[in-house]
Amino acid sequence: MGLLAGGGYAEQVAIHHRLAMKVPESLSWHEAGATPEVYITAHDALRQCDFVAGESVLIHAAGSGVGVAAIQIARLMGASLVVGTAGSAEKLAKAKQLGLDACINYRDQDFAVETLAATGGRGVDVVLDVIGASYWERNMRALAPKGRMVIVGLMGGATTQANLGMLLTKRLQVRGTTLRARPLEEKALATRAFEKSVLPHVASGRVRVVVDRVFALAEAAEAQKYMEANANFGKIVLEMA
Repeated sequence: MGLLAGGGYAEQVAIHHRLAMKVPESLSWHEAGATPEVYITAHDALRQCDFVAGESVLIHAAGSGVGVAAIQIARLMGASLVVGTAGSAEKLAKAKQLGLDACINYRDQDFAVETLAATGGRGVDVVLDVIGASYWERNMRALAPKGRMVIVGLMGGATTQANLGMLLTKRLQVRGTTLRARPLEEKALATRAFEKSVLPHVASGRVRVVVDRVFALAEAAEAQKYMEANANFGKIVLEMA
């Protein structure tokens, strides 16, 4: 299993050997297919913002593939508090079983207010954001002084009228990151870091690979519609004949 630059809806693919990892015997092929992209992304994002044991983290889209991975990896790395957002009570309940401490339903709660409440008014040390522009101002409010935010997705837009005041007064750091655009060397380093620090815990079952639904390759269009409906918790997998 390994990272792809695209073209994964295929029966066979070719990747550079440095991006390949042996599938643990404890994983099914469905679980293996659901692992590299989101678990390496989550692990790499937390490393990018220098997350360390004893710190708190806010994870957006806690029911997404990256969110499900990030909750567990943050716990693995020694998080003192894991706060997460999702759009349904059902997703939050499932995320809580994976290690989420404070659950926020973004449909009827202000996540900045709730995050501050969960941290006694201090804010979190790290925000892992897949939303982007529409969450910028609230993310700034949710961060503790000297907090860090890493943006790995732009589902809420790429352009914002940002008030930079809090960035200065709270001495915040913001980093953007993506795996796909990186050169081979950096992808290989991210793969090896994950393989060393997280994959053994995936193999043991301490970190779970969550597969929501499996579709046949011929049902790829239906799988896309299901994903667009935001109904999934964890990964959607295409199965080859």
